[in-house]
Amino acid sequence: WKLLKDSVVAVNLDDGNYYTFNHTASMIWQKMDEKKSLEEIEQLLKEEYPEIEEQQIGADMKAVVDFWIVEKLVTKTNNP
Repeated sequence: WKLLKDSVVAVNLDDGNYYTFNHTASMIWQKMDEKKSLEEIEQLLKEEYPEIEEQQIGADMKAVVDFWIVEKLVTKTNNP
């Protein structure tokens, strides 16, 4: 993966698919790379987006991480 401006671009080396993440997904990705726990990342998102309901942040973050697992960009063992 590589950070280009404010967006992460990740490549699945097994199938050649590449992904460009929006600001929020890029933040999640980078924090996971820094070995932050999903709970820590969720707290950071709550601080970054106080206008969003906590349940929505958690649900959206889970959906993003689950998508990355399905696409084989991360594994459950990658997630602290």
